[in-house]
Amino acid sequence: MASAVLCLAAMAHADIEDGAYDAVSKRVSPAARQAMDARLAQERQREQERERIEAEAEAQRVAAERAAWEALPYPVRLTHTRCTTCHVAQNYESQRHNRLGWEIVILRMHYLNHAPLQDGERGIIAAHLAERLPAQGADAAMEALQQLAVALVPLWGWLAWRLAHLRSRRSRSAR
Repeated sequence: MASAVLCLAAMAHADIEDGAYDAVSKRVSPAARQAMDARLAQERQREQERERIEAEAEAQRVAAERAAWEALPYPVRLTHTRCTTCHVAQNYESQRHNRLGWEIVILRMHYLNHAPLQDGERGIIAAHLAERLPAQGADAAMEALQQLAVALVPLWGWLAWRLAHLRSRRSRSAR
């Protein structure tokens, strides 16, 4: 099989003449060579100037972005820095919570998702988000009721224990 392929390959030929493969030597006059070198040097200079101008423009753009970033209030920068390490800003900007709700969200991110928070940053971020993205209307009332129900869980547990304890006393005294 391999020999058949080689035989077919040997019969193939190119559609160009054999002389086209020969290197054509052209002699360039010294004056033409100098003109060509001068033209190439000008092109190199133009390219270097264009690159310098682009680098300056990029440096100015970066400096302007840095200045705009540093002009933002600290809570805005802190929130953006900490929250966007894991997800895009639209993720938290589309949510609405009261202060306690934001605290709970940030606690969950910190303890369950290992969000990188320093001491005291949770309160700053929660206060900023509660001010900028507060829960409103029925959502705010529902969130407050849910938080109240969670806060009352220990009381419900105590009441259930107390009722069970009273029932067991009554059943023992009735015997």
